[in-house]
Amino acid sequence: MTVSAEAFKRSLDERVSLNRQILENPYWFLPVDDKGHENYVPVGRGVKSSDFCGVHRGYDVCKDVEAHKGKVVDGVDYTDAIAVRHKHWWCKKAGCPVCFIRGWSVREARFIEARLLLAVERGFGEVEHVVVSAPEKDYGLSEKVLRERARAVLSACGVVGYCMIFHGYRIARGRRVLAWGSHYHVLAFLDGGYDKCRQCKGGDCRACGGVEGRCYKAFDDTGWIVRVLEKRETVYGSAWYQLHHSTIRLGIKRFHVVTWGGRVAYNNFRSEGLNLKAESPCFVCGGEMTKHFYVGKCYFAKNVGDVNYKPRFAVHVSESDDFVEVIGEVRGRYSGSYEGGNGSYE
Repeated sequence: MTVSAEAFKRSLDERVSLNRQILENPYWFLPVDDKGHENYVPVGRGVKSSDFCGVHRGYDVCKDVEAHKGKVVDGVDYTDAIAVRHKHWWCKKAGCPVCFIRGWSVREARFIEARLLLAVERGFGEVEHVVVSAPEKDYGLSEKVLRERARAVLSACGVVGYCMIFHGYRIARGRRVLAWGSHYHVLAFLDGGYDKCRQCKGGDCRACGGVEGRCYKAFDDTGWIVRVLEKRETVYGSAWYQLHHSTIRLGIKRFHVVTWGGRVAYNNFRSEGLNLKAESPCFVCGGEMTKHFYVGKCYFAKNVGDVNYKPRFAVHVSESDDFVEVIGEVRGRYSGSYEGGNGSYE
């Protein structure tokens, strides 16, 4: 299906009016070259789930001014200022253009991090970021077949446990579009770890029994490319980043963007009691942020589609008393049915 430039601009303008953050990442706003793959779409390209999506519900605030001295974040100096972050209702649907970045992706990333860190505690090793890419000759295969081939290749490369996230598109920079290029981003445990290869000073990888040697052999046998990337800073950050530009398939009620396998597959790994509590450390000092309401007279744009909206910002300490802390838990969770399916907000 070919979309005209005018139709795409109208669609983009509508999505920007719902969530201006999509302008920050090419994966979120570039047109899709979907010839032959019309039944797939990047996350966030669907319709708004309900009127609750993106509704403002307060602020997270850190008033530790001493810890903010000399700290500059995104070009803003937080000296003598409190740190403020908006809080919204987000749905849990991957296709929702309002909620996919800070709702669905955040929720899924928290679960992935909790499950993998529990595996680390049980001695599975260190989590590595792996990318497994299909050869062009396999681009026409269904995602189900691609997934099974990717799993077989990962196993051959020494991946013994993994969380696999489907990406159908890559940025074709010369054409400024998202073009089909099937691959998976994988958070994985490797047999024997990757330190041997990471610290290698050079040599014949194909003659070595390390992970890189296995990857070369898998490429020779199948044409699939497997790369282990640099050490990730956090499991959550890696998962969140890969989720918010992943791909979903249309027409399937519960298409699985995320696949678990190996030693951390659901049948092999019991994970009762996962700690999925949402933590909101201060983005300036790393301290604790607490829930507040604002009772002052300043104007802060609350609509995520507003041109003046900033998800986080500084407020001078002299105005800090205008943010009143919420004492006790305020229950306002919506859970029920709405047009488009069952869903919940938190």
